[in-house]
Amino acid sequence: MLSRFAIRATSTASRSPLLLSAPRSFASAVPESQNEAVTARTIDSKVESSVRRVLSIFDRVGDSDYIGEPMSITQHSVQTAHAAAKGGEDVEAQLSCLLHDVGHLLGQEAGNPMGMDGCGTEDHETVGAEFLGHLGFSDTVSYLARHHVNAKRYLCAREPNYYDQLTEASKITLKHQGGPMSEEECLEVEKDPRWPLVLRMRTYDEAGKDPEMEPKQPHEYIEDMKANLRQSLEAQEAGGEKMYPVSEFASTYVLSSEQLEAWDRDGYLIVKDALPKETVANLDRMANDIAYLPKSDKNNDFPHPWLVHDEKSKIDGSLNICRVENFCKSNEEWGDICFGVVKDLVSQAYREEAVLFKDKLNYKGPGGGNFLCHQDATAYATEDLASRHISVMVAVDAATKENGPLQITAGRHKEGIIKNEHGVVAPEIEAEMDFIEVLTEPGDLVLFDSFLPHRSDANMSNGWRRLAYLTFNMKSEGDLHERYYDKKIEVMRSGDAGSISINKDFGGDVV
Repeated sequence: MLSRFAIRATSTASRSPLLLSAPRSFASAVPESQNEAVTARTIDSKVESSVRRVLSIFDRVGDSDYIGEPMSITQHSVQTAHAAAKGGEDVEAQLSCLLHDVGHLLGQEAGNPMGMDGCGTEDHETVGAEFLGHLGFSDTVSYLARHHVNAKRYLCAREPNYYDQLTEASKITLKHQGGPMSEEECLEVEKDPRWPLVLRMRTYDEAGKDPEMEPKQPHEYIEDMKANLRQSLEAQEAGGEKMYPVSEFASTYVLSSEQLEAWDRDGYLIVKDALPKETVANLDRMANDIAYLPKSDKNNDFPHPWLVHDEKSKIDGSLNICRVENFCKSNEEWGDICFGVVKDLVSQAYREEAVLFKDKLNYKGPGGGNFLCHQDATAYATEDLASRHISVMVAVDAATKENGPLQITAGRHKEGIIKNEHGVVAPEIEAEMDFIEVLTEPGDLVLFDSFLPHRSDANMSNGWRRLAYLTFNMKSEGDLHERYYDKKIEVMRSGDAGSISINKDFGGDVV
């Protein structure tokens, strides 16, 4: 299937250079007459993205145990929503019940340690409420998520026997949630006209704990979620205020506070389901297209904006493509990914707008070479260009133990530049590192800091492992993409660079 990569043809005259108009995300200002249509499309994209985001969370981690109860979080959430329906509540209240524990799921999605003595995500009610608001759900949905824990605290204060009815897990979490409310707190929450609904929701919350009930799925609420999002987003577009304003990234992918906490701690973050399924289905073809870009000759002549590198297989000596660089600004489909969801993810990780620094697609074919332990910061001319970079790996193929997956050392991005020679981490320091293999599926995205040490083994499988790496710096440090590639070509011409990088970290045999 991938034989087209095996040996690059000498002549590239028949190949399309794939030079297209600027990606759609580069579009200039829209005429005033089209504003209404553009707003509608923007709302549509936010609705679709937010629903996909919620369903992905339930699908991937919703089957985890509901702490202290003999059922999953998904079962509990759906049962709570059904109890609200039986109680005569409207659709908005039912959605609130379905999503009230999303904060617990966000902690598990991010891989963060359990809080509250192992009983769930610390402050999950606030984590969930903010996240739902940032996706665009109505204030009522966020309000009920925010206060469903306060309902327990309130009832423990107002009803003397209520505490005794709690499960052991609920008693443990109560200690971490502030305990029973004070009289002043009770009087304050009673001022909100929605408070009676919060208390009713608490009864539905308790009713949604039947392990014998036939399991249902959140997918039955898709149309209700879309309707709630659309109404809320349209109201905000019309100038209405929200308790938690919708995120500027709602049309692509909103990182939760739990994910950002994991990112800050570990220096890397795996993000799943950020790309639409149709985009994931096209990645194989998109990588094939880039592989056929014409290659510059070996006389240090660089007539194209992109750079193409070949290597000899460690298995049979065949000539394979190993990397293409600097293509996202010339290819509309890759540009849509790069300047859309990927840029949005990095901007959230930076907490400020990001700009593309460099872009490459590594083709690790059968026998493809390894990368020695290194930090990207040493290859990015950090002292001359930007102080820090974030790369996003876009998995085209599955990364498995056999095909040379990315290996990272969590948390060691905080150590600055580590002792190295030509960018390769000193062997005695590498020997002390604990590496994690990042095993991914097509369409997965992995953010990692430029100071995070990482490496990969050779591909000893019979298949390909293709991964794009899109690297960004903070826009406040300047648009440095062109300057980086000028610098790289300068170093390559001088003979001071490695075979395919400013570092000498590539273990393959480049041709």
